Amino acid sequence: MSELSETAVPSLARGVRVQMDAATGEPVLLYPEGVLFLNETAHAVVQRCDGVATIAEIAASLAEDFDADPDTLLADVLECVTDLKQRRLILLQP
Repeated sequence: MSELSETAVPSLARGVRVQMDAATGEPVLLYPEGVLFLNETAHAVVQRCDGVATIAEIAASLAEDFDADPDTLLADVLECVTDLKQRRLILLQP
């Protein structure tokens, strides 16, 4: 697996969208092959994957919103984005 850069800019892949599940009220990623239920952390990250903010900016935004350590959140954001990239649900611009 290649190392992700903090300056990479994530966005949802074509055909992928965030939605609240009608039955459970939980956040999900809908994509052509299925659905992925998101935990609170993943939902917060995915909401910020707008094709404009870098991974570092996403982590900084989360740190501000949740009054948490930016370095810890950066590691969490990198892990989440890596997982979603491997599933081909996120695209990255260098």
